[in-house]
Amino acid sequence: MSFLDVLISQSIAPAEPGSVRPSLLLTPQGKMRALLWVLRSSDEEVGLVTQSTTVETVIADLTRFRFRVEAEIELDPRPALTLVGPGALDALLSVDVPRPNSGWLLTAGGLIASVPFANVELPRFLLVGDAAAAITQSAIEAAADPYEAVRVAAGEPLGNVDFDDSTIAHELGPVDEAVDFTKGCYLGQELVARIDSRGRVTRRLRAVVAETSAELTGATLISNDKDVGIVTSSAANPTGSGTLGLALIRHEVEDATTVEAALGDHRLPVTIAALPILNT
Repeated sequence: MSFLDVLISQSIAPAEPGSVRPSLLLTPQGKMRALLWVLRSSDEEVGLVTQSTTVETVIADLTRFRFRVEAEIELDPRPALTLVGPGALDALLSVDVPRPNSGWLLTAGGLIASVPFANVELPRFLLVGDAAAAITQSAIEAAADPYEAVRVAAGEPLGNVDFDDSTIAHELGPVDEAVDFTKGCYLGQELVARIDSRGRVTRRLRAVVAETSAELTGATLISNDKDVGIVTSSAANPTGSGTLGLALIRHEVEDATTVEAALGDHRLPVTIAALPILNT
């Protein structure tokens, strides 16, 4: 536990056993490496949940800093499944597995964790092992929402896709829930504290809204003949028609501004909007 506590932005010891708390893994210079969710147990074991695109990043970073300390780092090899949306509980009800309203719990052959979004109150459950295998494909299709569409509308950036180690945490949105500003030193603390107290960032994660179905990923966003961002993720709008994208936008571009999305020879007017798009 003490090994992790000096590396990640969240405090582990004060958390209640069985709780799930968001955290950040940063570079020593304070740039983003991964989004984390900390699964607190009643002993020295701590579970970390991260996005599929940052699993190798997290393992490599933890291994790199594991010196002069006794700590084991293990990747759970069991199958995993994520259910998201109002129907996620219905999918769990279709099988005889425990259902945490919050936090996490062990099952006979795996675990189930409630992994909250930062910006919206929307059910999201991670199932590992037997719990994942017990959910049938028909239950998933009937009850759960398309994951990528919900993620984009909720404004959750994907590691090594929507952000990388050139990204400042505050560019992705408020960090209050993922950072304990009263704890001791951790990787990247200086930059996080400095920006929180008196700084501002030059880019902000924003939604890119197209009124029609269109391919937005990779599009350059142009305002007043200047490049102001690149769309890094996109999906069908789960709240209506059209397409939603995520992009780090220059701070001078205000919400509700219409800009041009350029992808190859194709040009499309899109609107910049604050996140999240979901209202649930």
